Amino acid sequence: MFSEFRLKMLNREASSTKNKSSTIIEHLNLKNGMVVADIGSGGGYFACKFAKKVGKEGQVYAIDVNQKSLDYIVRNLEKERINNVKTILAQPQGIDLPEKVDLFFLRNVFHHLFEPVKYFKSIGKFLEDKGKIAIIDYQKKKFSFTGLFGHYTPINILLDVLDSAGFYPLEKEDFLQDQLFVIFAKKGD
Repeated sequence: MFSEFRLKMLNREASSTKNKSSTIIEHLNLKNGMVVADIGSGGGYFACKFAKKVGKEGQVYAIDVNQKSLDYIVRNLEKERINNVKTILAQPQGIDLPEKVDLFFLRNVFHHLFEPVKYFKSIGKFLEDKGKIAIIDYQKKKFSFTGLFGHYTPINILLDVLDSAGFYPLEKEDFLQDQLFVIFAKKGD
């Protein structure tokens, strides 16, 4: 389980200039009124940033398997007076949303998914026809925490899983050091 200290550290890491959060958000091309689902929200850094981008007409869902993370996010939303974020406790088998979304965002989450093809097929039903899935995950580095403990995703695995789930790579970004960043769309669009 995550402590409040750990959640603060996750937000500090996400906001670090080396992790280029502003550039990530810019590449997502968020617009006023969009609906965004932040899967694996952690401390809520991106959910809060997305909320400001989609405006009062938009909606953000901060989704996590850890209730303490969601409670932490709620406290921060209240401090920031952000009203367009709803938290959702995810279950190991997937999520349930009250509406379709324009964007699913997963940062450093993919390598934790137990059955990723099944998972992406299940969330696909909540994605608008022209919606996108943005995935950021670590690439393997031999002598690093991510490499030693399997906290990474090879690009070929990511592409194969999303292909099997019914998505194709729309954009591949290369501005993140040690991480892949791919935006997917539904096949047939």
